[in-house]
Amino acid sequence: MAGAAALAVTGMAARPSFAAEAPLSGAFALPGITEKVTAELTVRETGPLARELVIAFTDKMTGQPVTQFDEELARELHLLATDSAFSTFVHEHPEKPGPDGRFRIEVRFPKAGLYHVYADVMPKGLGQQVVRFDVPVDVEKTPVAQQSPPVAAAEGSDGPYSIELDAAALRAGAENMIALTILKDGRPATDLGLYLGVPAHAVFVSTDDLGYVHAHAMADAPKGGHHAHGQHAHGSHADPGAAIPAKLMLHAAPPRAGRYALWIQFMGGGEVRTVPFVVTVPPAP
Repeated sequence: MAGAAALAVTGMAARPSFAAEAPLSGAFALPGITEKVTAELTVRETGPLARELVIAFTDKMTGQPVTQFDEELARELHLLATDSAFSTFVHEHPEKPGPDGRFRIEVRFPKAGLYHVYADVMPKGLGQQVVRFDVPVDVEKTPVAQQSPPVAAAEGSDGPYSIELDAAALRAGAENMIALTILKDGRPATDLGLYLGVPAHAVFVSTDDLGYVHAHAMADAPKGGHHAHGQHAHGSHADPGAAIPAKLMLHAAPPRAGRYALWIQFMGGGEVRTVPFVVTVPPAP
């Protein structure tokens, strides 16, 4: 699936005139975490496979629009999406929200289908919140049957880059430490850089209930400094001037047993690379 994350983000000028669809209500996507916001997504078609997305959040306790957000990795919103077959992956970032708290981004989806779109934010004072929207793109506005992803090997690739992943330690409902090695042409990569301030990102999506986990891989296991916001596992940010080693450690806590689509993103050769996997998480002993 080399280059599977290639989603174009286009300028907001010179848009064709298409009517917006009725707003979509989101489903909270962090199992085991208290839902503190609701969200709506307005989708406006701007061309074949192209959509303007407008996302608005509401504080559940006050009923007021959320207008202030904390930054996570220099972004106030991470937009992630995959199609219903888990065969593509999107990770993009809108500009800062307007005064009304609404985020806007125009995207071109890689192919027609039903997309599970995740809006990952940190509303000020509320911690991590993730809301999922199911967005049909150039298909009939009827439910699309979810397809099971193919069984992936223990190693995925993007161009000359591949990842050796040791997922044997994964257990549901517990924090796991997973070793991974980034290879280029079969050898440990030496041209890695930071992506959004960390050596690598990992996103797990349950193929059973579409639950979401977003974690960061670090050069080594943090000592006493690791913490997590909801299901978004963090380590300390890497030193921007330090070399990025090929061997990394990933901390993740899949909330439930079952099968997960997993994408690992990193900067290799000056480009964002996306390596896909499918992993099975057994229940805790």
